[in-house]
Amino acid sequence: MVSETFKNLDIEKKKRIFRAMLNEFEKYPLSQAQVARIINEVGISRGSFYKYFKDINDAYWYVYRIAMEEIHKQNVGRQGQKIPYQVLVRNFVEQTANSQFFNFIKMHLCVNESLIKNEEKQVFEEQPADFEEWAVMVLSHEVIKQILLKPTDKEKLLNYLDAAVKKIKQED
Repeated sequence: MVSETFKNLDIEKKKRIFRAMLNEFEKYPLSQAQVARIINEVGISRGSFYKYFKDINDAYWYVYRIAMEEIHKQNVGRQGQKIPYQVLVRNFVEQTANSQFFNFIKMHLCVNESLIKNEEKQVFEEQPADFEEWAVMVLSHEVIKQILLKPTDKEKLLNYLDAAVKKIKQED
């Protein structure tokens, strides 16, 4: 988790460090990411980096959380209003494509997600309360990944998702 020392830095320095980490993580899989490149880009010492973050994985998850917050903040419905997955997926794909996080998210979904240690992954330890909801969620994440890999198929894949969700929801 990001340290209080990092949180207390002036905004410009935090932005420079964040930008350097984003550059690193969008260009290199997490397994090849290096603190050295980050600190060289920013011009800080290795010791300073480790005062701000426990390790490279900690820095990665910090960037990931910021990216998800930025991309998802426009997907919030009115209080109590449920937004259909198809709308959420379309919004996520469009917001990701038009954001500074496109390459980072693509690297995360297409490479890093499969490399991340099991304890950092979201795992289902209990049976899902709603299998229909779970199936749609898993399908939605796969559609997002496929669209990031081949953006020209976006509309076709979103149409497939829409048809599949309708089928899943009618099969009670």
